[in-house]
Amino acid sequence: MVENQSYPLKILNINPEPIGIFTLPVEKHLNYKKSAQLIERQAPKELRQQFPTEKYTTHICNSYNQNIFNQFQTLLNLKKDLKLMILTYIKTIGHICEDIVISDAWLNNSSKNSTLAYHYHGNSYISGNYFINFNHEIHTQLNFLNDRVLIYNSPNITTPKNPDVNNLYNSKSITINAKEGQVFLWRSHNSHGYEIPNKGDERLTLSFNSMPKNCIDKDKRYSFSVVD
Repeated sequence: MVENQSYPLKILNINPEPIGIFTLPVEKHLNYKKSAQLIERQAPKELRQQFPTEKYTTHICNSYNQNIFNQFQTLLNLKKDLKLMILTYIKTIGHICEDIVISDAWLNNSSKNSTLAYHYHGNSYISGNYFINFNHEIHTQLNFLNDRVLIYNSPNITTPKNPDVNNLYNSKSITINAKEGQVFLWRSHNSHGYEIPNKGDERLTLSFNSMPKNCIDKDKRYSFSVVD
């Protein structure tokens, strides 16, 4: 029997996962938004994709041999801004990287009822999402799976989740409330998506993957370079 006595408790977070959040200046964002919306309307058929698992979402340049920054020169300033953000993020979390290559970049136009199955990005180091046209009242927020809850080691002991408590230690996923004009960055192994269907149309985002231009280990022995 447990005695009715309390003791001071302090909870520490280990194995933290850094999610970077940048906010573009309003005028700059509105210029990028105008360019992206024009691309979304005018992009030719050969640059558009629609996948069976995302029947309410159209992608532009989401193929291995396409990159929206290579196809549309009007977004080159956005590319420069994103590269600066990625380098800042890498430096802030305590790593060294002199240059970055955005290896993939594509637009996503998600309509009403769209969802996004949880997934991670292979062949990438840092991934990100730019919220171009996003209204939190009708567009679903991006969620990240909580691997501390979902990955089980052996032996595995479980206890029921308290339905009245939702926190970092018992939630399947973690929601970060995005605003239009923000850019999220994360390490590419993190699974993300959203299960609650969009309530409205034109949830327009730009997703991207990136790699260090030169990947070198701590002893500067094993390396490879990525072509931009």
